[in-house]
Amino acid sequence: MQKNYGRWGNYRPLRIAVGILVLWALCLAGGCPAPSGPPASGLVAKVKDGDSIVLTDGREIRYLGIDTPELTSQDPRELELAQQAKQANAGLVEGVQLRLEYDVERYDQYNRLLAYVRLPDGRLVNLELVRRGLARVMLKPPNLRYREELIRAQNLAMDQRLGCWRELPVSQEPRYVGNMRTFRFHRPSCPGAKAMSPANRRIFGSQVEAFREGYSPAKDCRP
Repeated sequence: MQKNYGRWGNYRPLRIAVGILVLWALCLAGGCPAPSGPPASGLVAKVKDGDSIVLTDGREIRYLGIDTPELTSQDPRELELAQQAKQANAGLVEGVQLRLEYDVERYDQYNRLLAYVRLPDGRLVNLELVRRGLARVMLKPPNLRYREELIRAQNLAMDQRLGCWRELPVSQEPRYVGNMRTFRFHRPSCPGAKAMSPANRRIFGSQVEAFREGYSPAKDCRP
């Protein structure tokens, strides 16, 4: 039996077209919702520091796998390095269409996007900052996509005494306890070291040895 849609049934294509035009007009007026999901690329509106930027759509990007000194540091040497890292970051990314790559986790606890930032020429900004000695490797499992590349770049910077490795750290402990699950190392007396499962322990003879394996100082005891 033929269904009767009434006199408006013949105008269905017209109604769809009108709906599309209305949505398009709303978008032009700024009424479109913000795009969902992590972007594949973006332009930089602001360089916050050595390891974070803000895109023109307002999203903040935190670079994966690295850490740079804080611009609020009270240590003159750390502050100098923080400023150098920010300047280098800006020199690499400002005015450039960046390609963003992601790992297992897309956001941190501050709702910042976690990304590897790639330049049009293929260079990875995260890696470039480590190679220049302006960023240290800071691995955060399960985001280990470029772990080996970052560690190699850090070792090269250490060998060449670049940036933060101009003077290698002098160990104040006879040994350090690394956590193979978190890639952090502790002083032996640190509560985190004492509470660590034996299965996760990795003993280092010096801070330098730990850094060369891609481990970072634990924040609770700052070895």
